[in-house]
Amino acid sequence: MSQPDASLLTPAEETAGLDPIKALSALDDTTRANIIGTIVGHPKGAPSKKELEYYNPSVAASTLTDHLTHLEEVGLIEVVERDREGLERGQPYRFFQLTDAARELFDRNDLFEPDAYQAMFAEVEKTDEIEAAEAVERPDGRSTN
Repeated sequence: MSQPDASLLTPAEETAGLDPIKALSALDDTTRANIIGTIVGHPKGAPSKKELEYYNPSVAASTLTDHLTHLEEVGLIEVVERDREGLERGQPYRFFQLTDAARELFDRNDLFEPDAYQAMFAEVEKTDEIEAAEAVERPDGRSTN
């Protein structure tokens, strides 16, 4: 794998909350890299915490929360919420997606290529509960993957 090129971010992107060195350093942790891979591979590009727990079964829920917080702090992911009206009990309303700056950084450095992760993701066996979680409408906003 080639060396990531953190120098290509424009000043506007750096002020948008993404320091490329901190962002790429956050991915030195295998669990955080796997979380990013799960987000990239998710069919809607924005999994709920329930889905992240399912696809990363070796990670305790509290540890997952800590990793999500760190990824958000360095500007790689953002939390989006949908209106709870019309949701059935237990259906997710909070979702995690890449920031635009993170996707740009990954694209420039050939990291987390969406097609490859989505192909792997499609092979995973899903429970009815996870299929129902995936079917929940995500918030309107910027387009994902």
